[in-house]
Amino acid sequence: MAEWYDELLEQQLSRNQEIWAGLRERGLADESELRLGFVYIAPGVAEADQLVAFLRQETDYEVSTRERPGEDDAEDPDWVVIGTTQPTPVSLELLDDWCEWMIAAGASEGPCAFDGWAAQLVEGDAA
Repeated sequence: MAEWYDELLEQQLSRNQEIWAGLRERGLADESELRLGFVYIAPGVAEADQLVAFLRQETDYEVSTRERPGEDDAEDPDWVVIGTTQPTPVSLELLDDWCEWMIAAGASEGPCAFDGWAAQLVEGDAA
């Protein structure tokens, strides 16, 4: 496992608590369905492509890779892996477990560093 894994996991789990508290303040209930967007930073296209292939094989996520926006003259530009989950019920515990899996996947399959997530509430059908 990459040496930065433990530090990244600790940071993300701490962020999850803050983000979850904010979502709860806005009325989100446990097990509400969310679609999670996520980003990884990859050192190069080969590492990004390797992680994309793994995530496509292991999940039903929509995932792609692209050159990281920024300095056009960079000799070795970073790449990003971006994606979204399917709508899924979430709780703080489920988010923590998911982040741990995502960070481990990036560390072992790139290596690529998990750079966080964002949530989109999935609207239910009106009855």
